[in-house]
Amino acid sequence: MGKRLWRKGTGPGIVLAVGLVLVAGCSHPASIGDYFLHRGDDLADVADLGVTSTSEPYFSVYACLLGLSSIGAGHVDGDFFGVGGGQVGYMRHYHKVCGLLLWTYEELGWKDFDITKPETLYRWHNGPMGYINDFARKPAYGFS
Repeated sequence: MGKRLWRKGTGPGIVLAVGLVLVAGCSHPASIGDYFLHRGDDLADVADLGVTSTSEPYFSVYACLLGLSSIGAGHVDGDFFGVGGGQVGYMRHYHKVCGLLLWTYEELGWKDFDITKPETLYRWHNGPMGYINDFARKPAYGFS
């Protein structure tokens, strides 16, 4: 009987349903939707993935290494569509990065910021030399 269920495709469906129920742990059944909503929020905080558009040409090639350091450089001031800065959608975006692995300086702006007011940007140093020379960490967005 068990082999028949598995062959007809019902078995994997049952395993998937049980897995989705178990992933919410001891949550009240009415709050399981909240659990998945919070996991979506977590995903938005983990990755920045999207497309940028600018009115002037800019260039940026860099890789962020788990928020601990980065390598490459770039400067972009334009618009962003995708998942970025813990938000999803179309928004203003600014970044200026110089990453040399041992020392990194980054400036980021998402949605509501003013480039002429540094306090509205996320600014920080990363990498071993960056931590030693300027230990002040960035605000809530990202690894700190």
